Amino acid sequence: MNLLFIIKRYISGQGSSLLSINARLSFLGVFLGTSLLVIVLSIFNGFQSQLTKSISQFDPHLTLNISSSQGDEKIQDWKNWASRIELKLAGKATSVEGMIQSAAILRKNSIIEHVFLRAQEFPEYKKPQSWIRPHVSPDSTLDFESKKNDDFSIPAQFPEITEPVNFKSFRKEDIAFIGQEMAIAYNLRIGDTIDLIAPRGQFNLKVGVTPSMKTYKIAAFFKTGHYQYDSKVVILPLYAGQALFETGDSVGQIIIRLHDLKNLNEARREIFKIWPFHIKTLEEEQRNFFAALRLEKTIMTIIVFLFIIAAMVGIIVALYNVVRSKRKDIGILKALGLSDRSVLLIFLSNGFIMGSLGTIAGILTGVYLSYNLENIILFSEGQINALGAWYYLITDKGYWEPVQLIPKNVYYFDHLPVFIDIKFLHQLAITSLILSGVASLLPAYTASRLQPIEIIRGSEN
Repeated sequence: MNLLFIIKRYISGQGSSLLSINARLSFLGVFLGTSLLVIVLSIFNGFQSQLTKSISQFDPHLTLNISSSQGDEKIQDWKNWASRIELKLAGKATSVEGMIQSAAILRKNSIIEHVFLRAQEFPEYKKPQSWIRPHVSPDSTLDFESKKNDDFSIPAQFPEITEPVNFKSFRKEDIAFIGQEMAIAYNLRIGDTIDLIAPRGQFNLKVGVTPSMKTYKIAAFFKTGHYQYDSKVVILPLYAGQALFETGDSVGQIIIRLHDLKNLNEARREIFKIWPFHIKTLEEEQRNFFAALRLEKTIMTIIVFLFIIAAMVGIIVALYNVVRSKRKDIGILKALGLSDRSVLLIFLSNGFIMGSLGTIAGILTGVYLSYNLENIILFSEGQINALGAWYYLITDKGYWEPVQLIPKNVYYFDHLPVFIDIKFLHQLAITSLILSGVASLLPAYTASRLQPIEIIRGSEN
């Protein structure tokens, strides 16, 4: 009980102060370091998960080719292969589909643009009990009224359809789906027609590659959340792609989507037992992208974690100051019979308590600010714009250009993504507490080695 009193006395300040000046500085360093680390990594994890989600939703998780090149050889009897693969994966896959993908050229009046063309399989349309007519432009030439001819629908894993709204089924005709950003860039509307020019057949030394061109009607705009996809990709139904590339009933690839990406390598091993050709995973297709994300996260973690290391140095300095200021007290206590071990425990506990309080407060504050950061930023943005507009008005400087602290046209997100990793919070708390104990060890050991006689002699000199 006496040790607890001494620990409280050394860590508390004068009068009614909860913490001494040294303890406050140490607490503040740990608090700022942990809260900053939680905020930065929560936002970074949010961006990373959003980007990963947009890619995993649009790109196939596993792609099966006859050769390592992208679909140069046709896969005959692919439906039989798809059935065997579904049986082998035993419910791990959400879909096994045929696909054709290739570079192509989009032409619309004077617009000629290089695009990436993907023809994929769509499920058969099943007419619901009630149907809501979508909102379309009044001058649209696309026929949405003839519901009796609709025979395919949008699958669940397809990107978000932004226009027409509430429309999930389409007629079996020459139609195309384009990204929302492509529509904005080239001023395209629902019902407009575009020409697609794509290579047909295998390369020949005499004639090269024979081009194939067809006209398609724009049926819908989609949004993946990934700018490159939404501005460069055109999607066709598989039957339209097979007609364009003249592949008959064959496809270039068989694609597989899984319920959980954690099963990616396991699913690959299972498929390899029955598929004797080339298999490529999403991680291999996007190797550079995922490697860049991991590298950025590692560097960011190291940089911000240095704040915590600096805070631990602050604990060392603070405890050394306490030891120096309490030398006489330590000498008296040891002369009264206090052991070296008890002195070590007193100062070790001081540092550990300062680190613990800073860590807990920092993590809680970091989590709170992470979840409310978007509101804080919007509030700050509003105040800045209001003050700027008022200043420009009274000084007659003209028009105030509104400030966007998080420009949506740059980051391409509707809101600030936040992801709190509970496992990381546990690791951060444990690491910070361990570092607090380690930082306290050297000053505490120095205090425990002080001898009463040396302290008395030093005070006399």
